[in-house]
Amino acid sequence: MNPPSFAHLDSLSNFLAMEVFSRAKELEAGGRDVIHLEFGEPDFQAPAVALEALQESLAAHPAGYTVTQGTLELREAICRKYQRDYGVAVRPEQVLVSGGSSILLFLAIRVLAPPGSEVLITDPGYACYDNLVHLAEATPVRVPLRHKDGFQLDPDAVRQAITPRTRALLLNSPTNPTGVVFRPESLRELTALGIPVISDEIYADLTYGSRPQSILEFTEEAIALNGFSKYYAMTGWRLGYLIAPDSWMPSLVKMHQNLMISTTHFVQDAGVRVLDEGGLECKRMKAEFDRRRKFLLEKFRTIGLDPGYDPTGAFYVFLKYRNPKKSLALALEILGKTGVALSPGVDFGQGGEGFLRFSYANSTENLGIAVDRLAESGLL
Repeated sequence: MNPPSFAHLDSLSNFLAMEVFSRAKELEAGGRDVIHLEFGEPDFQAPAVALEALQESLAAHPAGYTVTQGTLELREAICRKYQRDYGVAVRPEQVLVSGGSSILLFLAIRVLAPPGSEVLITDPGYACYDNLVHLAEATPVRVPLRHKDGFQLDPDAVRQAITPRTRALLLNSPTNPTGVVFRPESLRELTALGIPVISDEIYADLTYGSRPQSILEFTEEAIALNGFSKYYAMTGWRLGYLIAPDSWMPSLVKMHQNLMISTTHFVQDAGVRVLDEGGLECKRMKAEFDRRRKFLLEKFRTIGLDPGYDPTGAFYVFLKYRNPKKSLALALEILGKTGVALSPGVDFGQGGEGFLRFSYANSTENLGIAVDRLAESGLL
């Protein structure tokens, strides 16, 4: 038998932040102190009501299958959230729940973009978007976000990128890796371009100085993706959901049935409780993220490294550095010499080369130490 060929996966790229993380773990195993700023993972415990609901659920019934769309109780709670937080009326029939939002993002791309079509994504943008479009056998087409424009998405640039093969526009606001919140007027204009929008809203509730917003405020011809990992500090719980028009849902459900069957019951029960009762704890976490954001920006400015734009969402700062080295090589050198782990900008597309992503999902003490080490190293 001939050995299998994996050439059909050559279009997929590695997640470079994981390479930095792997090297950091090797250093830690050797006794080095490492400050981890490479991942976007909250350093808080999930709201206490989530833990209580999980224990109650396991005690009340077996952890068996649920309907593939998710429990009615959770879907109803999601509808209440979208009405309360975004002023958008959603019905439970429009909601699909799964084990995290990543699989739902793949389903959203697959349902809208047949093989050979194109999906517009931003550059820079979340590292996995490009790969998920390739896995769906479509072609990612990158639209630039420019530092000089504050990393705001220009609707005219999107318009110019549309071709007869374009089937969807994939947005993320607040954005990873920049932490920028797109302007409402831009979102409204983008929804009028005549192509469906996939909106990754995982950071939507982590906005500072403006109210959260959803793409569903501007159009019904969209898929909104959200979940519990970021705002609710539940990354390892793996619970996400999407909201889609009624006519799109049968195809989404059919794919989900075959790929996932259903989502863990007790985690869904925890999700209901968090949405209905966890608001106060989540607001406290958000306030702490904002405090860290302001602290980190001020630390940068004191050493002459003003980011040059206003990151008002998520928990990231995308810093343009002066060193001539490529971002991956620089990130690894910084890790080796200072013990600070950062994400290389090229992980988020060629538009991110020359930048490093800092996650402030860490204590102000560690953020301060990290910036001091970087200033002393002279590497930036």
